[in-house]
Amino acid sequence: MKDICVVTDFDGTITVKDTLYNFFEDYAAEEWTKVEQYWTDGKISSKECLLQEFALVRNLSEKLVKSFLENVEIDKYFKDFYDFVNSQNIDVYIVSDGVDYFIEAILKKFGVENIKVVSNHGEFKDNVFYLTFPNDNPHCLKDSGTCKCAVVNRLKNSYKKVIYIGDGVSDYCVADKADIVFAKKRLLEYCIKTSIPHIPYLNFNDLLNSDIFSQK
Repeated sequence: MKDICVVTDFDGTITVKDTLYNFFEDYAAEEWTKVEQYWTDGKISSKECLLQEFALVRNLSEKLVKSFLENVEIDKYFKDFYDFVNSQNIDVYIVSDGVDYFIEAILKKFGVENIKVVSNHGEFKDNVFYLTFPNDNPHCLKDSGTCKCAVVNRLKNSYKKVIYIGDGVSDYCVADKADIVFAKKRLLEYCIKTSIPHIPYLNFNDLLNSDIFSQK
């Protein structure tokens, strides 16, 4: 069993802004905001939310997605953080309820390589975008596209300590499963409200300077 691994959310955690939120804000019909609210309120699953929101994007194409991704920015300290933990032989997993088509393109753009991505799967075939959910879980209480709890629980069988980094709603249910939680934005509010032990942070430089990693 290895000592430690890092599990991090992607949208709004590694990226400066929520990638999919901005994508739908720019390109989807205005009904997407109602769908997003239904998910936030727990009325529909993240799977149903994503399927409905992508269906509301007019003229969805590879060209459209690539044009959008050109302007996506990531936390300017993330690559330094990733390079450091790699140098310490700490495994890093991106676990996201987003879409790998977006995630992998963004990572490639910023020269982040050989990182494990667990997420929903998207691909274009004959200019049609297909979305599937290879990491769902029939026992997931929220019926998420990617069950983060199942991923973290599985990793706990291979690592003595799992560190989780997140920022939003999709991180709520997994926050009490990790050994150490770094939280910001809505996840920070949730951890405070539910008395989940956590470490507040603003960016990945805060993680690099934290006792958790500065001791490595």
